[in-house]
Amino acid sequence: MAAFLKKIAFLATVALVLAVSFLEAAEPVAVIVNRANQVEKLSESEVKKIYTNNTLSWSDGAPIIIYDLSTSDPSRALFSDKILGKAPELVAEEWAHLKITNQAKNPPQVMKSQALIIRRVMREKGAIGYVSLGLVQNNPSVKVVSTLQ
Repeated sequence: MAAFLKKIAFLATVALVLAVSFLEAAEPVAVIVNRANQVEKLSESEVKKIYTNNTLSWSDGAPIIIYDLSTSDPSRALFSDKILGKAPELVAEEWAHLKITNQAKNPPQVMKSQALIIRRVMREKGAIGYVSLGLVQNNPSVKVVSTLQ
């Protein structure tokens, strides 16, 4: 039994090291808004306020439309860790609770791919999302307002 527990502990340690290495090796994440949005830069604190129900509209009064990636996307893991300080699954659970209890003022819409987020942000002036930086560096229809590494 002791040998089995040691193996489990070893495998858990290896998994943790691999997960941390994966996050560190992941491509930087760009927080993006529509090109027409008047915002030029957002601090990590400002992004967090948007993604935690604390900021609901842009400074011009336009409602913010929040886009999120699925919990299995590596960019979501980096975003959740850096901005929210939590695992993506925990964030999703918290949003589910807020929705069930009618406390979610502006829940994010989960998109299946980064390409869908880019398309939505390109089309909607009030939209905000995040994707791998390499996907939007030369895209004139979106504006990178923050970069996470």
